[in-house]
Amino acid sequence: MVTRLRAVPRWVWVAVVAIVVVVAAVVTVLVLTSGPDDPGDVTFTAAGVAVDAEPTVYCDLLVTDCETDPSAVATLPLPAGVAVDLTVPDAVLATPWQVAFTYLDENGAQQSGRSQVFAPNARPSFRLELPDTRWRLERVEVQQFGASEVQTPQGSLFSTRSTWVLAATP
Repeated sequence: MVTRLRAVPRWVWVAVVAIVVVVAAVVTVLVLTSGPDDPGDVTFTAAGVAVDAEPTVYCDLLVTDCETDPSAVATLPLPAGVAVDLTVPDAVLATPWQVAFTYLDENGAQQSGRSQVFAPNARPSFRLELPDTRWRLERVEVQQFGASEVQTPQGSLFSTRSTWVLAATP
């Protein structure tokens, strides 16, 4: 007894090819867009002059896929006693973030400090003002935290997902 195979209808072949094309397109889009999304700019303002800064580092939520751009550091004149106001984009506002900074004290010694950590959606802006008008800010950095967590003897540390940097002009 001989068994004959039936011919596959043409519409089945067309459907299979269409499915393969759609799957290939979806995979291509996922590969091309798998990096971090554009987080937006942070606006730094000092002495009435504003500058928008792109991130110098931007990673995905788990801090596993990062893009860096060292040339994205923004600059402004930061004379002694000047305050810096900053406004973060919605992508940062939706996550925990803080401000880290370095400054020169009255003796020219470099010092550093950090703001408190701001909870998601708590505040879209921050004013950094040093307590002594003789001190001069050198660098201000907005740090957005990611979902990557490390346990230490001091407690939980969250990875810095992204940074936006303002440096004093010489």
